[in-house]
Amino acid sequence: MAELPPLEYGKVVGRFLANVADGPDIGDLPEFPPLSGRVTFTADAAKVLVAGAEPAPATYVQLPKHYECQLDEFGYLTWRGARGIRLVAPNAATNPSDWTWKVTFDLDYEGDPVPLEPFSFTVGEYQPGPDPEDPDLGSTGLIDLTLVSPVPASTGNAVVRGERGHGIQIDGQVPIYADLPGSPPDGSQYIVQSDGLLYLFDEVTGWTPPGQGVVVRGPAGTTQWAGISGKPATFPPTIGSSATTAVAGDDPRLSDARTPTLHTHPAGEITGLTQIADALLSSTTEGEARAAISAVSVTDPRLSDPRTPTAAGQAYDIAFKSHTGNRAVGAGNVMPEGVRIERPYQVSSITYRGETAGTGNLVAELRKNGTVIAGTTATIADTAHVGDTVVTVGGPWNFVAGDRLTVHITTADNPAGKGLQVSLNGRTV
Repeated sequence: MAELPPLEYGKVVGRFLANVADGPDIGDLPEFPPLSGRVTFTADAAKVLVAGAEPAPATYVQLPKHYECQLDEFGYLTWRGARGIRLVAPNAATNPSDWTWKVTFDLDYEGDPVPLEPFSFTVGEYQPGPDPEDPDLGSTGLIDLTLVSPVPASTGNAVVRGERGHGIQIDGQVPIYADLPGSPPDGSQYIVQSDGLLYLFDEVTGWTPPGQGVVVRGPAGTTQWAGISGKPATFPPTIGSSATTAVAGDDPRLSDARTPTLHTHPAGEITGLTQIADALLSSTTEGEARAAISAVSVTDPRLSDPRTPTAAGQAYDIAFKSHTGNRAVGAGNVMPEGVRIERPYQVSSITYRGETAGTGNLVAELRKNGTVIAGTTATIADTAHVGDTVVTVGGPWNFVAGDRLTVHITTADNPAGKGLQVSLNGRTV
C-alpha cells in the first residue's frame, strides 16, 4: 500500500554485540561476536489522526508485530534484508504532534537469552545523503540506537536504604563538588548536580568524599492521567468506522486480501523525476517529446541518406621521414624524390622533428616541385631538435593533384644530429 501524505519518516539503525573472553586465536583480548534475535518497535501513541491525509482524513493504528526486526549475521538491525527500519516521525500534520517510540529486545547469544532493558526515544525526519549507494553517509535525522540508548549508572555508587522515615531533607544544590559550602551546619545535605549524588557534612570529618555520595531514589509511584501532557482526547480510543474512531485489531479490513482497485494518474501528478523525464511527461506533441530527448523523427532523411561522402573536407594528414643518419644539406636520403599529392589538398600546419640533437641552428623548409614554399622555413635551435617545431605562420598552404613535396635542409647543425621527419596537418578541398 502507498504511503499516507503528508507524513514524515525517520530511520533507525543499530548493531548489537556480545562481550566474551578471548577465544582460541592469536592474542588475549576479549572478543565481540554478534548477537541474534528480534528487536521490536512500538509507538507510544496507540493511534494517530492525520487530518490532512490524501485523499481524505485518516486515522491509523500502530501495530507492533509489524515493526519486528531481526539481527543479521554481523549483529546489524535489519528489516526485510536491508539494514535499518523506517518509522513514522511525529510532525505538525499528526495528532498527537509529538510522541516517542519504544524499543524492546528479545536477544540471545548461542541460544542463551541476553537481557536488555527497553527504552523510548524520539524520531525526527530522515533526509538521505547525496550518495544513492550509501544514503546514510551525509544524511540528517538518522537515529542510531547506540547513541540514543540511556547510559547505565555506575555500580560503584553506593545506594543507602534504611528504615522508612518521614522524608528526606535537602538543604540545597550546587553545580559541582567544589561549590559545596565551606562551613555549613552539622548534618547539612546537598545535591551535587554534576553527578546527582547527595553529600552529607559532618563537623568533624567534613563533607562526604567526592564520588561517594548517596543516590537519592524515592519509591515507585503512579502518574495521574490529568498530569500527562500531549495525550489523546479520549483513552482508550473509541472503536468504529468513522474518521474520528479507531479500528480494532481484529477488524477484517486490516487483512482484506482483495485485488487493488484499478486507477490511473494523469502525467501532471507524477513529479520528482529527472529534468528530462519531467520534460518528456509534459510533452503534448511528438516534436516536443523528441526535443526533450534530442531525438530525430523516423522519417528524417538523414537516417537513410546513402550519399557518397563529399570529396572536400576529409582529413588528409601526411607524415614522412626525409633524413636518416647524420643530417646534411639537401632533400635527404630517405625520400629525396618527395611525396606526390593525389588530390586537391590544404595544409594548415607543418611540424618538424629530429631524431637526436646536434649543435647550433638547423634550418629546414618545405618545397613544392623543387621551389621553396613561402612561410614553411623553420630555424630550429639545438634545444628543440628532438621536440616538435610547429609552423603555422604563412599558412594555410594549398596544393593540387600532381604536386610533389620535399623537405630540404638549407643549413645543417654542426656537428649534426640524426634524422628529420615532417608531419603535415591537412584536409581535402
